[in-house]
Amino acid sequence: MSALTSHFQLPERNTAVPRCVVALLAVLFSGSTVPATSADDASAVELDYEIFLGGLHAMSMTTLLARDGQAGYRMTVDAATDGFIGAFVDARYRAESEGVTQNAMANPRRFQGISGQDDDDDGKTVTLTYRDGQAPDVNYVPAHEAPSDPLPADMTTATVDPPSAMMTLMETLGSTGRCDAAVKVFDGKRRYNLSSAHAGETELKATRYAPYAGPAVECHVGIERIAGFRKGRFEKRYPEQITIYLAPALEGAPPVPVRMHAKNMFGALRMHLVAMRNAGSQDASAPTE
Repeated sequence: MSALTSHFQLPERNTAVPRCVVALLAVLFSGSTVPATSADDASAVELDYEIFLGGLHAMSMTTLLARDGQAGYRMTVDAATDGFIGAFVDARYRAESEGVTQNAMANPRRFQGISGQDDDDDGKTVTLTYRDGQAPDVNYVPAHEAPSDPLPADMTTATVDPPSAMMTLMETLGSTGRCDAAVKVFDGKRRYNLSSAHAGETELKATRYAPYAGPAVECHVGIERIAGFRKGRFEKRYPEQITIYLAPALEGAPPVPVRMHAKNMFGALRMHLVAMRNAGSQDASAPTE
């Protein structure tokens, strides 16, 4: 159960630094699931993450994860600039994804991402609606945010949204004990491939910023950019590989990302799971073995 989201270009007055953090969320937003019938069910789980860029606190993120029956999944992610970077830039992002899983593969039904700058900003929204065997329908609000040269249908057919891509990784690990997976991803603008390779098991030690301590599975996730990405001097803001550590941080739950790190043109990008709680509860606890 993690948090890593789909990337959407932030309003122009924002700097490239917070954009690069959201770019990380683009290819990273992950989610796993816990048994739950609805977001209101006490067994639905919220996970809190902190994201650091070059040693500076950049964003905070909360992910709500729930299971609808045996196969359905639903995820909601809320992220906002925070810490040192948040003092200079106010940027927010919300993502919602729902679908079903089959044979360790996630099959999304609907994805929506909303990006904006503050509570008074309605932001911009992209919605993907999926139909079996066809390219997803893509809708932008406002309409002028849509790409001027949209990708052809044959390039986006048989793709999934970013949360569903990571859902596939989680399902694969849960069913096989390994995190070897390959997924075609489309977020409404960008088309890329994610490939995860199992890198073995390791023992994590708690740090000041990463409270989880215990056994974890290490996964190396490669990112192959296909189309829709900006070119130029900021092209390297997108990392080429991400290392994710997954562990059963909650009793009875499947392994979830507890740490992540990557590198891009701005330096080291790190994400840590810092707290968790049952949905609707105000009592948060640090992740432990």
